[in-house]
Amino acid sequence: MQPRADTLTRDEHGRSVLNLRRRLPHPARRVWAALTEAALTARWMPAEVDLSPRAASPVRFRLPGTAPDGGEVLRAVPPWSLGYTWGAHELHWSLRPDRAAGAADADTAPCVLGLRHVFDDHRGAASYAAGWHTCLTALAQVLDGEEPDHAGDADGALHEAYIGLLGLAGSTVDEGPESLTIRLERQLVRPADEVWSLLTRGTPLRRGERAPDGFGTVGAPAGEITELCAPRLLEYAWSPLGRTRWELLPGTDHGARLLLSHSCPPLPEPAVAAAQAAWHQRVEELAAQLLDTPAPG
Repeated sequence: MQPRADTLTRDEHGRSVLNLRRRLPHPARRVWAALTEAALTARWMPAEVDLSPRAASPVRFRLPGTAPDGGEVLRAVPPWSLGYTWGAHELHWSLRPDRAAGAADADTAPCVLGLRHVFDDHRGAASYAAGWHTCLTALAQVLDGEEPDHAGDADGALHEAYIGLLGLAGSTVDEGPESLTIRLERQLVRPADEVWSLLTRGTPLRRGERAPDGFGTVGAPAGEITELCAPRLLEYAWSPLGRTRWELLPGTDHGARLLLSHSCPPLPEPAVAAAQAAWHQRVEELAAQLLDTPAPG
């Protein structure tokens, strides 16, 4: 299952905006029912959504095994437009007749469904995109009268495809008069303990020892461990003035969030670009290894 031409941008307030669009061979009123009727939303979304399509009315989300969550309807124009909050997130659904399908009657024409998801965690966008991709596939199956597939993105392959599609694998450089720091933030598809086990190959670590090779890269081989808190943090000195720090923090439901920083004295621009490329390659190698590593159990 491959991602479509979905996009990730930022709005005027700096919030991240994920846009998805799907053509459905069903009229807008049928799709509207699937967006607004709790018995139907529970079949294709991770939560049952209980709402009245009226602006300023409350929304309740019920997920199995968790306390109900809340939101508010922002806009409702049946059967064309629906927007509501879900915690700090905003979901804006739109429907329009698919004129390309050749039907002239808007009430019976197949439709184009759009979703605009607004949120703050930019580096978590691939997880949201993979989740919505799975949900919209299930929605299409429900509308087609089929049993929806809830397998989701169990192996993380769809997540990793969205990392590339949405441009989420880059790095940044902070330059000062006496040092520069290359920073990478990458959502991973396995929890921190599994990532740590792969990086260390299951070997117990101690301060003052040399870090395993998995923590290093070309031009910055792993050096003496200066800070350690397994399975969340490792920092090592790779030169008298160079430090590399790996942190595995809570991320999305897909797994841990990697924060990697590589500090060194100022370098010429080509050397900075080479260092960025080396760390990008190392992190992508790690992500590929995690993808190929079966989840325990």
